[in-house]
Amino acid sequence: MRVRIQPREIDVPEENPFRHDLLGRKEAVEVLTRLVGNIEGPCVLAVDAAWGNGKTTFLNIWTQYLCNDGFPVVKFNAWETDFSGDPFIALSTELREGLERYATKYLEPKITDLKKKITEVARRAVPGIFRVATAGILDINPLLEKEIGQALASYAEARLSEYQEAQKSVKAFRQTLQDIANTVSNSKGKRPIIVVIDELDRCRPSYAVELLEVAKHLFAVDHIVFVMAVNRSELAHSVKALYGNDFDAEGYLRRFFDVDFRLPEPERDAFINEAFKAIQIERYFIRTDDQRAKQDAETVRNMLLGFFRAPDLSLRRIAQALHRLGLVFGSLRSNCRSFAPGVAVALILRTIDADLYHRFLDGEVSDLDVVDTVFARPGAEAFRLEEEGRLFEAVTIMAAQEFEAARKGGLGLRQRHLRTIKTPLARKYLAIVSASSPDSNDRDREHAQQVLDSAADMWPSYGPIQFRDVVNRLELLSADLIG
Repeated sequence: MRVRIQPREIDVPEENPFRHDLLGRKEAVEVLTRLVGNIEGPCVLAVDAAWGNGKTTFLNIWTQYLCNDGFPVVKFNAWETDFSGDPFIALSTELREGLERYATKYLEPKITDLKKKITEVARRAVPGIFRVATAGILDINPLLEKEIGQALASYAEARLSEYQEAQKSVKAFRQTLQDIANTVSNSKGKRPIIVVIDELDRCRPSYAVELLEVAKHLFAVDHIVFVMAVNRSELAHSVKALYGNDFDAEGYLRRFFDVDFRLPEPERDAFINEAFKAIQIERYFIRTDDQRAKQDAETVRNMLLGFFRAPDLSLRRIAQALHRLGLVFGSLRSNCRSFAPGVAVALILRTIDADLYHRFLDGEVSDLDVVDTVFARPGAEAFRLEEEGRLFEAVTIMAAQEFEAARKGGLGLRQRHLRTIKTPLARKYLAIVSASSPDSNDRDREHAQQVLDSAADMWPSYGPIQFRDVVNRLELLSADLIG
């Protein structure tokens, strides 16, 4: 079975941009389209969302919607031009080439002229640096002092002339750009040109900040609206990386963004279901003869759906985890047990807290530490009481018990009675069930009993879950993936 590691970009059909929209972005697109349609002057709009939460998909959908609505649109991927080192050259070239598709006989010479203006700005507005090093010179004879004074005066005059020429070139560039923007906007029913900049937060800090400054200062003309997809908190870190931790990064960014828009939290269930469907792990379960194994795909899906709904997990991180799962099952021999509940628990823990995952495997934290940390996350406490949450705890108990048995020489886990389990989480729940825990109530006792029952039910069905083998598969270290 062939497995795709990187998810494909969402297809955005021209006739219906929202056909494959899994995140419910239509309302946001319509609101922002009305907003930019009413903007006349220069504007920079920031579309803010955390890394991996669908900014690129949103921009692709919105771009197509804008085009369908008659807006002139130019797209610019900042990260793909990061290598160039000169954001002005990259942005102005992409803008000029993007505007060529709206060129008329009247506009063609102006666009050609814009190319010349771009060259002039690049040549004149990026001055060289002149430094005079005098460190260590204690005595300067009068003749040398006079020569240096004359040289500095001559340099200052030359620099003033260069500055004036640079100012002229920038002014000429902006005037030509303004003429083009006016003409294009008039031909599109007074709609502004929308310049969409994506992947800004993936760029080097220096490049990202320079691009912001170039867009705001050199391209700020009427009828051009910049739309920048950013992770604002990460961008603030980039600013601090350049200017120091004590620098007011948020105040600095407010100078560049005229309008802020925070993408609403996405509807995650549809996204996760589609991603799970895309990895096609059902193919592994279908090719096995084990009737229980055929039910395990649904168990895995439900557990992942429950835990991956958490708002602090990016969609990209979820997609990466699911595609890793698809790679493991796509490579697994059909005669190998799936250990499905163990796979789900290991993948969940690896995804939401990699440090906790490794510390659990190394015996540095207990099963009690794991479940307390996992269910302390936003929105997870209620899920703890559901079937999938109880199953997570039961598998964690069994994994911890296997680790303990391995340390003691591999005791016969199939024959061990549940009440002989001595893991911290199991001891806590046994105490609650027996009412020896003073803080327990009826709900706690019911939950504790259900977790213990889930663990007990798994023993005859699965026997040892062989959590180490599951981990080796996820880390791509298992011989089960060969063949």
